[in-house]
Amino acid sequence: MNTWSFKAPLAAISLTVLAACEGGPGGNPFAAALGSEPKPLSQADMARGKVTLVAPRGFCIDSASLKDRFALMARCDRLGAPSAAGAAPLGVITVSVSDASPGGALPDPQTIGAAHGLTAVSAVTREDDSVIFRATGPAPTDELDGTHWRATALVNGQMLGVALYGPKGAADVQDEGRDVISALIARTRGGA
Repeated sequence: MNTWSFKAPLAAISLTVLAACEGGPGGNPFAAALGSEPKPLSQADMARGKVTLVAPRGFCIDSASLKDRFALMARCDRLGAPSAAGAAPLGVITVSVSDASPGGALPDPQTIGAAHGLTAVSAVTREDDSVIFRATGPAPTDELDGTHWRATALVNGQMLGVALYGPKGAADVQDEGRDVISALIARTRGGA
């Protein structure tokens, strides 16, 4: 199971989101590439309907990135929904979903770190079939900080792999990252 790998399209999407973030106000960064405005979503069914992914407050799911087992999120104003952004930190969240082994345990942060070349694993918290931690490793684009938050969580027999990256040097993402991911997990488990 590889829930943390980043494919080339994700890197391109992340770069586009971040470039739009640094470019100031404007339209949706995906519109030109897609020929139409994708709709930001607050929630989406994944894993053939087994999981309803619910974005944390201020973040929206990019409908153009949405697959059955993968979603990309950004602050809502960067995806064309400025009134929904609130005070959320600037960042990019990826979520992957895979089948969990019945009765299986979550991988610990050190195992995840070793498998994905992460260092400086720290700030580990475990609760309610989830583990959240901070780590340093390769970012999907050069514009994103390598120090980021990660999590794994069990939801309805599925394992979520979550990563939250902020722009390089974005202290607000580093300070609020655990809370953002924790809210994503809680809202996804609660369905809203």
